[in-house]
Amino acid sequence: MRRYSFYGILSLVCIYSIWAYSFLGNSPEDKALEINSYAYGKDSGKGNLIGVEPFMTPGDYSNHKRFLEKTESYLINAKLSGWITDKTIFVFPEYYGTWLVVSGEKSSLYTSPDLQSGMIYFILRNPLSFLYYFFTSQENDKVQSAIFKTKAYEMKEIYESTFSALAQKYKVTILAGSIVLPSPSIRNGKIVLGPSSLFNTSFVFGKDGLVLGEPIRKKFLTEEEKPFLDSNQKPGTVIDTPAGKLGVLVCADSWFPESYSNLKKSGADLIAVPSYINRGQVSVWDQTWAGYNGEKNPADVDPKDIGKITEAQAWKKYALETRAARSGFKNGINVFLQGKLWDLGSDGQAFILRNGKPENVSVPEYNKNRIYNVWL
Repeated sequence: MRRYSFYGILSLVCIYSIWAYSFLGNSPEDKALEINSYAYGKDSGKGNLIGVEPFMTPGDYSNHKRFLEKTESYLINAKLSGWITDKTIFVFPEYYGTWLVVSGEKSSLYTSPDLQSGMIYFILRNPLSFLYYFFTSQENDKVQSAIFKTKAYEMKEIYESTFSALAQKYKVTILAGSIVLPSPSIRNGKIVLGPSSLFNTSFVFGKDGLVLGEPIRKKFLTEEEKPFLDSNQKPGTVIDTPAGKLGVLVCADSWFPESYSNLKKSGADLIAVPSYINRGQVSVWDQTWAGYNGEKNPADVDPKDIGKITEAQAWKKYALETRAARSGFKNGINVFLQGKLWDLGSDGQAFILRNGKPENVSVPEYNKNRIYNVWL
């Protein structure tokens, strides 16, 4: 009887191992959406900001090759448009790298009807690592924390190798959009992970493929982020680039006056804001604004706007376009992640500040995959 029990357990282990480690990172090919391009101004030799608003699906994150090809498609488009110079800066949106958490998983995860169902497949395939981080996590949301810590190294490797390779290949500077990683730091131009808190962090890659400056960690977290993310002490980081000192504010950081004061003190010449609005299945961009999420309203916010103006109008009035100009900045861009990630859609449309004035960004609703070129 004991022998049969042993062989029964061994059989189950073998079946599980075959299931867990075969046919990973495979997802049906999605129909490629046309990349729509928009340009502002003329080349004066001072460089340019190229903002990317990519339309992403779960399959785009299924493996390194898919992610690299999708990311490179925007640089190819810009090159064919004649936009790439030795002072070009690409700007990718918030959380662009975060969904790499699902890379190398079972195809059933990518085709799940909703994110929650997909994460069940994730946990079943990574039970030991997940349970370890679940029980050792200090975060309030132990599930999300454990999921990201389980895949942190793989996420970092794909993210870093992708943007490092593209920055070298096209000889450009890339603000790579944000990714959730544990206590990241920079050592000799490479990303190094720490053992503790998770941060929503962006990195800037130089032409040599190395990371420029320090990690750009988000300070002002939303209510959805607070249970599993830690926050930076100050909002905004300034990075030296060939086009000048680039000030970076991760999404909600762009809604606070102190962010622009910090960038001014650090000598920023231009601003980039990577953003992401997780709207679930219902669009919020044209819905009434519910007020600040996660933090108290700054003193200059009109309380009468809450519940009256739209989400889009609130971004226009209280984020980059108005606050940067008011603070004396001349050039900047705010881009948003687009896509359909399981049951989560995304909202937003770029805001552009050029020569101290806002550009009129008019994009048809069906154009969900787009890039913007802003000559400085």
